[in-house]
Amino acid sequence: MPLSREEIALVVLALADGRPFTPVQVQKSLFLASDKVASAFRSDSRYDFQPYDYGPFDRQVYLDVEGLERQGLAQVNHQPGSRWRTYAATEHGVAEGRRLAGQLTGEQRDILGTIVNLVRSLSFNDLVSAIYRAYPSMRERSVFQD
Repeated sequence: MPLSREEIALVVLALADGRPFTPVQVQKSLFLASDKVASAFRSDSRYDFQPYDYGPFDRQVYLDVEGLERQGLAQVNHQPGSRWRTYAATEHGVAEGRRLAGQLTGEQRDILGTIVNLVRSLSFNDLVSAIYRAYPSMRERSVFQD
């Protein structure tokens, strides 16, 4: 059963078991999810990633996670001494995300889990470089030099 993009965002956050995502990690996780498991998304609820400074970007990702935060399912934290935020599922969000993941096929869950593990394991530079190698069109407006 396909899920809304907000529900997929929660599943992605939940697959990290409450560990935080950086902005680039949450953007690239949902970009890859949109590409690799498009069938998991309801047809009327998709992201529209466009080339930006560091590859594929959709402001809606941040709005969706902020909406999850208002529901008590995610937390958005400012990093001390930085303008960056981190994004993570709360304990309740992990439980709800796992419940929603149960509505996906086993293959969809496996792919999402692989995406989350890969994206969270790479440095900023390695992640952006890997996205550009796999999706050269997303380099179009880049400020990133690799």
